[in-house]
Amino acid sequence: AIVSHFPDCHRILLLAGNGNNGGDCYVAARYLKQAGKRPELLAPCGRPRTGIARAALDRAKTEGIPVYAQAYDFLFTEPELVVDGLFGTGFRGELPADVQELLAKTARKHHVACDIPSGGSGDTGAVSPGTLRAELTVTFGGEKIGMRQYPLRDYCGRIVTADIGIPSDAAAQLDPPVIAELTTALADRLLPVFPADVHKHRRGHVLAVCGSVRMRGACVLSVTAAMRSGAGLVTCASAEPALAGVCARVPEVMCLPMETDAKGFLRFAENRETLTEAMEGKQALLLGCGLGVTDETRELTRFLLRESGCTVILDADGMNCVGTCIEWIPEGRTILTPHPGEAARMLGIRTAEVQADRPGAAKELAARTGAVVVLKGAGTIVTDGRRMAVCSLGNAGLAKAGSGDVLAGMTAAFAAQGMAPYEAACAAVTFHAAAGDAAAEKLPARCMLPQDVICAFPDVF
Repeated sequence: AIVSHFPDCHRILLLAGNGNNGGDCYVAARYLKQAGKRPELLAPCGRPRTGIARAALDRAKTEGIPVYAQAYDFLFTEPELVVDGLFGTGFRGELPADVQELLAKTARKHHVACDIPSGGSGDTGAVSPGTLRAELTVTFGGEKIGMRQYPLRDYCGRIVTADIGIPSDAAAQLDPPVIAELTTALADRLLPVFPADVHKHRRGHVLAVCGSVRMRGACVLSVTAAMRSGAGLVTCASAEPALAGVCARVPEVMCLPMETDAKGFLRFAENRETLTEAMEGKQALLLGCGLGVTDETRELTRFLLRESGCTVILDADGMNCVGTCIEWIPEGRTILTPHPGEAARMLGIRTAEVQADRPGAAKELAARTGAVVVLKGAGTIVTDGRRMAVCSLGNAGLAKAGSGDVLAGMTAAFAAQGMAPYEAACAAVTFHAAAGDAAAEKLPARCMLPQDVICAFPDVF
């Protein structure tokens, strides 16, 4: 990878730790010398701890590669490129002060990270003070989930995955499992294929209980996305003013007017019978977009979660209405779509704690609720508590109010079409992010709106 990506760099300093990450550097130094480069090795942490790494060191010395134990100043003047092999995926905590000082001496060089930048957590995506940004990271076997989370993603630069021969059947037995990278090719394979004589009822019926007088656009965006994502029928239950916007934008959606309070939020008792009838025969219930949080919407949410028999997509205020009462959530048929703040409230922790370990927080929420969790944000995570997938697509243009409504509508449409909750969530996250990237090709990210993402659906489906 070094020879390919940095052909003009000839003097190379490899920083080798005392673990197998350092052992990789000893092997790489030999191949670099054979390629006509001038490698030098610095082993500031002492002799390797493992036998295989010690053997690699001894062989490098036998082949005449200089190996230094001390960080002499001359080592940092001539090299054009530095390979960071000090700490691997087992790193925890913060880099020692002497290591931070050592790395700082290389700041003006090209940097390549061996497996992972030293100081980065392959589990959480956190980085220690003193971690250097690599231009290229050569990771082994597969990307670590932390490498797809921020801030570590910014420190990896371009990521190249090296196949080191891990058998697929062995990878399937790992705990935690190998993390799936969500791609449009993978998501496309998940989508159902309908015959030419399919009718609308076979494509599924979504009941969307969304919106309020104050948040009318949420149901417009969500039901538009649901229809555009292939649902055969969509019924929107909302306040009359919100339904007027739905009719104007998507006349294909059926409207179910709801009784509201003086502030325009849905009532419970007055709508209970109507919603009970509306739930019959539905394949997916989309609940929460723009719903608002009142005592009555809480009761409404609890009732719908208990009485519905289909896949539930619980978004935004639906989750806020649940709060910490996660026992309301139906196990095995619910998809939760929280942003970090919503996930924190449901787990009873601070948002900063969620962001410090996004994979761990998503898995914990899935374990507590029995639901599929879509933890939104850069590097969106989808997990059912056992499987986990990460999406690296998308851009800053998606960071606007309404983007989550679009994602929720897409998820509901895929669930209504017969997809299992985990697969429906994976497909929706992927195509939503891909549509965001397609929209960004036509508009600056600063100018993008969620409706532009919906307009880009034909570019990605």
